[in-house]
Amino acid sequence: MCSPSAYQQTTSNTLVSAPLPAIQPAPTLPIDQFVNVDKLNLRSQPGGQVISTLKRGEKVQVYEKKNDWARISLDGQPPKWLSSKSLCDGANCYAASKPEPVRQARCAPLTVPRQAPYGSSCPCSSGTVYIGPRGGRYCITSGGNKRYGI
Repeated sequence: MCSPSAYQQTTSNTLVSAPLPAIQPAPTLPIDQFVNVDKLNLRSQPGGQVISTLKRGEKVQVYEKKNDWARISLDGQPPKWLSSKSLCDGANCYAASKPEPVRQARCAPLTVPRQAPYGSSCPCSSGTVYIGPRGGRYCITSGGNKRYGI
C-alpha cells in the first residue's frame, strides 16, 4: 500500500497537459464614419491610384487604419483606401458651415441740418442738407427734386 505522499508524487508525474487552444484575435467590428469634404478620392492603396470618389455626407465602414489612411473594403475584396483625415464621427458632423452672406444695410440718408446760406429765396430754403451714397451733398427743393452742390 502506498503512502499518501507517494500517491501525490505518482499522480503529479502522470499529469498530462492538454495543448492550449490557439488564441484567435477578435475580429474588429467596422466603425461607421462620414465623409467630411466635398469630394474624397477612393484609392487602390494608401497614396495609390484614384479608383473612385465619394461625396460629403456619405457613410463608410472603416475596417482598418494605417497612419492617415483608412481601408473601407471587406477582407477578400479589392482594397479601397481613403484619407482618414477627411472622415468624421457622429450625426451631422459632415455638414459644411456656410458663411453668412454679407448684407449691405440700406441706410437712410445722413442729414446734416444747417441753415441755407442764401436766405429764403434759395430753392433749398428748408435748410436740410443730405449726403448721398457717393458723398455728394444735396437738398430737396420745394418741387421734390434733388439739388446737388450745396
